[in-house]
Amino acid sequence: MPRHYSGLIEYQKNAPLASIPTVDDAQLVWNDVINMQARDRMPLLPVDRQIVLSIKQFTPEHGIPYYSFGDYAFNHSLVPILFTALSMGELASNSSVYGPQAQAHILQYGESIELLVYNDNSKDHSLHLHRGEYQVVEVGPYGDAVANNHTAVEFQKSGPSPMRCDVVTVRAYSYIKLRFHVNRGMVALFHCHMMHGGYFGLAATFIAAPELLQKHVKVPEEVIRMCKLRGIKTSGNAAGNEGFDMTGLPTPFLVNRE
Repeated sequence: MPRHYSGLIEYQKNAPLASIPTVDDAQLVWNDVINMQARDRMPLLPVDRQIVLSIKQFTPEHGIPYYSFGDYAFNHSLVPILFTALSMGELASNSSVYGPQAQAHILQYGESIELLVYNDNSKDHSLHLHRGEYQVVEVGPYGDAVANNHTAVEFQKSGPSPMRCDVVTVRAYSYIKLRFHVNRGMVALFHCHMMHGGYFGLAATFIAAPELLQKHVKVPEEVIRMCKLRGIKTSGNAAGNEGFDMTGLPTPFLVNRE
């Protein structure tokens, strides 16, 4: 899988085309993020809790692979996840109310999270966190004839001030460790930044401090009105019901069939 792509963005149909230089991907020298340090020298975060995610793949008979960070491929709920977090009271702190298709993880205000992401298949995946950034603290060994022909790289750890970013690549048959601090209430998607992976289920949801969301967030009435016009429910669990009743929620696609 090449790491360098060139292309053109067209603003005017009849404008002259610029030439695109030919780049030999194998000749490029890459400075991986694990070898960089943050400019502000923010120190390595401690770990209050570790969340383990494992990238799974299953290919049905039609030949299109599905992916997941757990047992089920991510899919949208009948109620937007933010609305469930805002409307379910104390139950908003229970991941079950978001449904299995949300791959939901509840985060507590003030804790430092370490994500350990295993990549169990033959493709690299670029992982993007919405509404935040993480420290890249450890990268597993990668590179052989199976794992996309990368040059073999040994296990690596960051320095005392890890680089922070919101997109990082986990190599095939390897793992990566990321850390971030929960400093506000939020609903954030963590997903593959490559279109196919993200579209076919490789995503999880972090619901941070739902009690703070309920206290401080008010959805504009115009947003509520637009949802109602489109038939989108604006309260309740993932299915739009009370409690843990998921009647009406489409059956999620099972990816992890081990």
